[in-house]
Amino acid sequence: MANHFEVDIAIDAPPERVWATVGDPADVGWFPAVESCRLEDDIRIADMVGGYRLRERITHRDDAGMTYTYSVLDGTPTKLRSHSATITVVASGEGSRVVWRTEAEPEDPDVDLEARLAGVMLKGLGEVKRRAEAPSS
Repeated sequence: MANHFEVDIAIDAPPERVWATVGDPADVGWFPAVESCRLEDDIRIADMVGGYRLRERITHRDDAGMTYTYSVLDGTPTKLRSHSATITVVASGEGSRVVWRTEAEPEDPDVDLEARLAGVMLKGLGEVKRRAEAPSS
């Protein structure tokens, strides 16, 4: 059971292009579970597939370092005692790598967040890859 885990993906595009795709916390259209999203100050409000509304606080953003961190405030189907996740873009060979690290403590100690979330997170990173590798128009 893992509630501290990371997923990552290699992308054949320069880090700046990948960051332009994934680095705006208000624009997470690449994540398949999000129907709509907006940012109010440092609070991200996402209406999710399934009809629930997720509220997250953006706790750190560094465009130069190509990273941002957020924590879930409320709205998840699984109740959390704590949560912090970080998305980071790094150079990797001729391209990039996106690393999405999650640390969380669910209220129910039997919940395995990695089993519940890693697949959809990887699907989201796959969409980042598709968008970042698409030919420029």
